[in-house]
Amino acid sequence: MPFQFQSPDAEQRAKRVEFILMDVDGVMTDGRIYLIPDGKSGCNEMKTFDVSDGVAITFAHRVGLHTGILTGRVSDSVTWRAKDLGISIVEQGSHNKIETYEKILNEHKLADSILCYIGDDWQDLPMMRRAALAVAPANACDDVKKAAHIVTEKPGGRGAVREALEFILKSQNKWNDAVQRYQT
Repeated sequence: MPFQFQSPDAEQRAKRVEFILMDVDGVMTDGRIYLIPDGKSGCNEMKTFDVSDGVAITFAHRVGLHTGILTGRVSDSVTWRAKDLGISIVEQGSHNKIETYEKILNEHKLADSILCYIGDDWQDLPMMRRAALAVAPANACDDVKKAAHIVTEKPGGRGAVREALEFILKSQNKWNDAVQRYQT
């Protein structure tokens, strides 16, 4: 699988991953936010998610990996998408992501050494520097790309999560198990 960038030890790092933690805007979505007036002096927020990313998340769950969301915004769209995909940890409204990351690690007895973090902007850098595998989508800012072990060919909201998860599952020799029911 081609990547814009892949560090020499990325596959070894991917083999250790048990938990994937993702940002939302710019990672699971293309970063656009639709604000739709509700007619009561407020707005509803809408986001667009990529189906192939969702399929890859369900494949990861099928072979025993776990997923979570860590995002600065609060959105019903994220709540619904996470529920739909069975994402086990959903932290929204985090204004200090590293603090929330620490909380997640402590509450769920996780370690940096088994985590993959997928992020696209400055606020994601502290977690990316600590995670066993750091992934940036093609649309990430340059400093995030420099911190990543993998930079995907596809941008956020357009298959970047799928690329990352497929790489992890193939590195762990779990891809065939994940897709076995579809093979003829």
